[in-house]
Amino acid sequence: ALLQSSVKQQVEAIEKQYISAIEKQAHKCEELLNTQHQRLLEMLDTEKDLLKEKIKEALIQQSQEQKEILEKCLEEERQRNKEALVSAAKLEKEAMKDAVLKAIEEERKNLEKAHAEERELWKTEHAKDQEKVSQEIQKAIQEQRKISQETVKAAIIEEQKRSEKAVEEAVKRTRDELIEYVKEQKRLDQVIRQRSLSSLELFLSCAQKQLSALIATEPVDIE
Repeated sequence: ALLQSSVKQQVEAIEKQYISAIEKQAHKCEELLNTQHQRLLEMLDTEKDLLKEKIKEALIQQSQEQKEILEKCLEEERQRNKEALVSAAKLEKEAMKDAVLKAIEEERKNLEKAHAEERELWKTEHAKDQEKVSQEIQKAIQEQRKISQETVKAAIIEEQKRSEKAVEEAVKRTRDELIEYVKEQKRLDQVIRQRSLSSLELFLSCAQKQLSALIATEPVDIE
């Protein structure tokens, strides 16, 4: 019972350690995915800023080109109709402004759509990774449980062998002690028998002497 309890506690401790290690690994994987997602968002923000700068530069360049064209046109048409040229330049400027604003709004929508698609893709990949991690956790737990069962079985077999060996040694030791006890009892019996024989011999010797003395004194009494 003590062996089973000890083995059970050891198996539970090992399972807890593996579960803790796997949870830590899953937490690290989640942190890594979050870091990658944050890095992707930063890259998208950087690309967005770069795109804005490029659009701004293009608009500035286009505005400069348009300005040069307008100046040239104004220079050519100044003498004929100054007011018409000013009005045309104003209309052109407004149209360009609307086009730029429209282009910026369209680009913003495209970036938001791209961000949403990236977010959905990340959620899908994250769900797949979570499922894979869960499967790996269950697989590791089953493998560890199998190893623990094999270890317990080997330990029980080893303990049975040691118990059988201890019993054999105890039986042999008891047999040897019993043989020594019987030998000692035989020796004591022999000593006691020898003492009894010596006492009997002494008694018989004394009785013989008394009989001899009685035999020697009997004629005198008869006379």
